[in-house]
Amino acid sequence: MFQPRQERPNPYLGLTYGQAVGHLAASYGDRTALVFEDRRYSFADVKGEVDAAARRLAGLELRPGDTVALWLPNRPEFIWYWMAAAQSGFIAVFLNTRLKRDEFLYQIAQSRSRVLIIAGDGAFRDFPGELAQACPELKQQQAGQLQLAALPDLRHLIALDPQARPIAGVSDWSNPARIAQADAMLEANPDRPALIVYSSGTTALPKGAMLTHCIWRKAFDGGVRYYLSEQDRLFLCVPLFGVLGCLSGILMFWTHGCGVVLEERFDAGRCIALVKREACTAMHMLPVMIDGIIAHPDFSKPDFARLRLGSILSNDAAVMRKAADRLGLEGAGSGYGMTETTGVVTRGWLDEPMEERLKSHGKPLPGCTVRVVDPETLLDMPVGEIGEIWIGGYGVMAGYFDKPLETAETITSGGWLRSGDAGILNADGSLKFLHRLKDGYKHNGFNVSTPEVESVMLQHPAVSGAAVVPIPHDRHGEIGVGFVTVKPGASLLGPELLAFLREKLSSYKLPADIVLIDEFPRTAGTDKIQKFKLKEQALSLFGAPSASARSA
Repeated sequence: MFQPRQERPNPYLGLTYGQAVGHLAASYGDRTALVFEDRRYSFADVKGEVDAAARRLAGLELRPGDTVALWLPNRPEFIWYWMAAAQSGFIAVFLNTRLKRDEFLYQIAQSRSRVLIIAGDGAFRDFPGELAQACPELKQQQAGQLQLAALPDLRHLIALDPQARPIAGVSDWSNPARIAQADAMLEANPDRPALIVYSSGTTALPKGAMLTHCIWRKAFDGGVRYYLSEQDRLFLCVPLFGVLGCLSGILMFWTHGCGVVLEERFDAGRCIALVKREACTAMHMLPVMIDGIIAHPDFSKPDFARLRLGSILSNDAAVMRKAADRLGLEGAGSGYGMTETTGVVTRGWLDEPMEERLKSHGKPLPGCTVRVVDPETLLDMPVGEIGEIWIGGYGVMAGYFDKPLETAETITSGGWLRSGDAGILNADGSLKFLHRLKDGYKHNGFNVSTPEVESVMLQHPAVSGAAVVPIPHDRHGEIGVGFVTVKPGASLLGPELLAFLREKLSSYKLPADIVLIDEFPRTAGTDKIQKFKLKEQALSLFGAPSASARSA
């Protein structure tokens, strides 16, 4: 039995991907590691599949440090080729499966990917066809010898499934027995980059964070706070291309000998059936998933009786309570972290009372350090005072791929990563994340939190969505511009909403203008509002006006 709130020795400390996969097979052997549709894999099977994928990649004659991009929905092969590339000394690149044409071309080119592995027929989108539309030369060129104008570094485009209408430049890897193989290398240095994960791009073009083999160490320590054991099993349908899916999902549970039930996408009915059939004890969820499960006619709380823990992508206490009250997820919690810190940095213990877990995002994991700093003076803030969260320790990324200027702006000379997030350090050493610093601004010297203003805007019965962005102002320093979407069948005018806000907010927090829009620009997959696009629109509409709609 685990000791309450006590860290445990980490067997993955200093291991490479190859060593970590070997440790899984040696430690857990025939135990079930993965369930996907009608397929089941043991931990020994996982090592066999990863090593076989590595031999296939070795047949492509890549060089150490070459990038191998994965543009795949959730499926076992995503895991095999991710780990095969990383353990062989290559760098796996995760691509969001919802990317549009300009977005996927940018990320494949920016990462200088030599290999791109995609799904063929049967996927939810036509990956080969869309690439052929973006790169017409694919239809004439020889597979494995690509020379594409839009993707100058790409040599191999590989489809894992058959194609009814084959494209000349696409290699068919649907039958592994027919694929050329070679002896695979094994990376020996755990400090080298092994993975590139792109940021969501809510404020600028996405940047590729380079993560090292330490991801295994981080995953194990995160699981300790959940008291994971071999009896736990995770239902996972969040995308593997994100840190929540790959690190807090696959790796966190595998490093403790737990099985994972993987689904390509969320379907409430299948989720309910699989949680019951596979006796799942854990789920990672978005708020919309919680609502979908509760509203489904097949939902019965007793079917979720074994469910005890999970991460919820929300900073809303009401959402956490709903997961606990309606799904029985008493271990619902959230930590703090980001892609650039190799995932979670702080996390509360599972057995802390929920009200305590809601007050903070937990204490730092072993080997991770957190400061809260005045972003202007760069001095540490007193306990309980708001400042910028800085992160130190082994999990800080190796940098942004091929972006030295952005790397230098983000990581200090002392190795601290400037998160751009506002937070508070509590007296007990726990961290409370508040909001993005860039989501705030100064009006007449007063700090304005845009999430606070947005939450009040959403209280208006006609408002379905709200976002506030700052623009420069010659008299007030900065002013806010509010963007809102209106619920179907409702009507709303900007002055009406401003009058509503004026009753609830201090004058300096009031947006100067309200813009009604049909829908928000959002990132692919993660569905975050792209505020930089709203700011561009606000600047084009209002520039830097000298008058304000408020009495400041």
